Order: sequence, then structure tokens, then C-alpha cells
Amino acid sequence: MQGKYLICATAALSALGLSGCMTNPPGADRTAAIYSCSGGTRLSVNFLDNGALVGVNGARRVPFRSTPANSGQIYEGPRGQRLAVDGGSITWNTAARSAAETCSPTVQPR
Repeated sequence: MQGKYLICATAALSALGLSGCMTNPPGADRTAAIYSCSGGTRLSVNFLDNGALVGVNGARRVPFRSTPANSGQIYEGPRGQRLAVDGGSITWNTAARSAAETCSPTVQPR
């Protein structure tokens, strides 16, 4: 009987933990998006409340933190990468690249 309660409690706590990670930002239609950039980079982005999960060219998504911006939103990666979102304008650059790439949403077939 105790095992049954333990399983239920574990499931409930797991659901609560996941719901905290899956909150939608304002503009929920932007929660997940694929972008194609002018330099050939392909980005997969999940927007979160305090940052974003960003995958580059099919690689595993890594957390980017949200940083203050004069206009729009800037997300910074652990290796100096930067994703800037300002209305419909998206730019991407890495620490090694001096010029930012302009990116646009890509429609994904379902």
C-alpha cells in the first residue's frame, strides 16, 4: 500500500517540476521555432520565461540566458553566442564571427 502512495507522490512531484519548466512566454506562438540564417546557420529555438533553449545546425539544444536589451530580447549562450529578437527581426552571431547573420522563420512540414 505504501508503494502505491509513493508512486503517486513521485508522479505528482514530477508533473509539478515539469510544469515549472514548460511555462509559456508572452506570445506563446513563439515558444518553439526553426530559423534559417543568411550565413547558412539553422537554429532550433524554444523560448522560455528566463531564456531560451537553442540548437545550432541540428546539435543538442543548450540553455541561453535572457539579458537586458534596449529593444526586443537578447539571449546569450555559454560560449558567447548571441540571439537577438526584436519584433520580426532575428539576428544570430557567435563569439568567433564578427558579423551577425539575419535569420527568418522556416515553415516545418508536419
